[in-house]
Amino acid sequence: MNTLLNMIWTVDPVFFELGPISVRWYGLLFAIAFMSGFYIIQWMFKKEKCPEAWMDSVFITVMIGTIVGARLGHVFFYQWDYYQDNLLEILMIWKGGLASHGAAIGIVLSLYIWSKRTSKRSILWILDRVVIVVALSGLFIRGGNFINHEIVGKPTQTESGVKFMRNYDDITPNDVQRVTQMSVYTDNEIDREKLNAAYDELMSDEKYASVIEQVPNRYPAQLYEAIAYFVIFLLLMGAYVFTAAGEMRGLIFGVFLTALFSARFFIEFLKEVQVDFEESMVLDMGQWLSIPAVVLGIYFIIRAMMNNKKEASSL
Repeated sequence: MNTLLNMIWTVDPVFFELGPISVRWYGLLFAIAFMSGFYIIQWMFKKEKCPEAWMDSVFITVMIGTIVGARLGHVFFYQWDYYQDNLLEILMIWKGGLASHGAAIGIVLSLYIWSKRTSKRSILWILDRVVIVVALSGLFIRGGNFINHEIVGKPTQTESGVKFMRNYDDITPNDVQRVTQMSVYTDNEIDREKLNAAYDELMSDEKYASVIEQVPNRYPAQLYEAIAYFVIFLLLMGAYVFTAAGEMRGLIFGVFLTALFSARFFIEFLKEVQVDFEESMVLDMGQWLSIPAVVLGIYFIIRAMMNNKKEASSL
């Protein structure tokens, strides 16, 4: 029986296909993340009586900043040695390769431009609101990574953990074909229906138990992150709704940076490295990029509290 402590994960990353169009769970969850964020920000703007015209512009700004920042973050932080010789592939985001640290930088830069051109307010005002929905988005994005069998955790070296059956570092389509003697190809291309049928055969017949046993049990690091981000969302949303934190410029932004990237730093210890050059590093790239974010977050928390203290003493 599957549990969170012992699971064989075989879910197909593709939600459905309609002719040549393939809709993946990751893309669906990515869209849900943006739509959830849209409605939450819309509620905040109505609550604070902001101009209606701000809503569409800030939504488009964040969407562009997130996608461009996440893609360029992956390119420059993780695989510049490859992309410097394949510049056109930088535009091919459907092939995968997005970095959350790059997304964070993209969001901040895009909202800086939005604040200057549209709201005419301090960038910290909008950051204190947008980061709340960014934390919620992390729940959906990491959920999508889990369904995709990617960004997997290290082997647990125990009987507990998740066997990611579509993580091709652990078991490839060729392995599935060889074991089940069922072809997974059509015209030298992987056929999704045939591959799913082969997986069904692999999972349904006990004679393949020894094969499944060889697939390592891994930490579900994506779920650890997803849960951490959801808890951070609840914390920030509660602070915005039930306290005066939203009026202390930079406080929510600072707590977001400190909490989210601290969680990311420690969970990284349970993850497999994303690219080969990280193998020789004491800390991986995600951890090195998290450290300045945490330091910056602490700075904004202290700054907000000191400014609030000054304002209170001047009354």
